[in-house]
Amino acid sequence: MFQVVFLEIIMVHQTILLPEFFQALRSLTEIDEIDWIVASRLAELWKMSLADVLLELHAIDETTLAKALARALGLQYFHGQSLECDFSDVDTELFSDLLNVGAAPLINNRIAVCNPYDDHRGHLGSKMCEREMVVTERSLLYEALRKQSLTNWL
Repeated sequence: MFQVVFLEIIMVHQTILLPEFFQALRSLTEIDEIDWIVASRLAELWKMSLADVLLELHAIDETTLAKALARALGLQYFHGQSLECDFSDVDTELFSDLLNVGAAPLINNRIAVCNPYDDHRGHLGSKMCEREMVVTERSLLYEALRKQSLTNWL
């Protein structure tokens, strides 16, 4: 009983952060307002993005997360196993920035990201950010970056 009353008090005084993301995720999963508030509080406490917290808590899988992020921001979801990267204009400094923000340049003037809420412009510059943004799974994006760094770097 006490827990229910306490949670109701929290909900009265808590606004839903990133409501478009919450609605998109809610349409794909069984996450409710309480789950969202707990994840939001943990994101603040742990100084992590809400998307990363949801993954760390195993509340959702990477594919569902990528689809919800894409839907929330009106972007295209692109399956990570279909990534065709184009690192032809990427030097070591830009590659380091791509690793930091979780992004990879794709053919056809696109850029794949795992969290479109991150500050890509501040890290990647306008030329890379002029590309059409698509959202993909974090682990598959980093797998493509790791492959580039280990086998394809000239």
